[in-house]
Amino acid sequence: MIKIFAEAGIGNKSFFSTEIEKGNLEHRVKGFIIPPKIKGFYIRVWLAKRVYAFSSNRFFNTTYKGRVKFKLIFGIEGKNLKT
Repeated sequence: MIKIFAEAGIGNKSFFSTEIEKGNLEHRVKGFIIPPKIKGFYIRVWLAKRVYAFSSNRFFNTTYKGRVKFKLIFGIEGKNLKT
């Protein structure tokens, strides 16, 4: 299955970017590519080593990362119709 995460916000290399996941492989491209089949929306806030995610699918989630960053991201989660 190919998952697509279209994101807009600060913290990534570009303001608009899209992450494409196929199995264990991830690929990030510049630009906002809206997935053909939308599964949900999310807001991710990364403060220092904590990541707070507010999602229409998983509601609220907190995780910890090994590096210190700041990100404020709005995203659309979806998948490719051909999968």
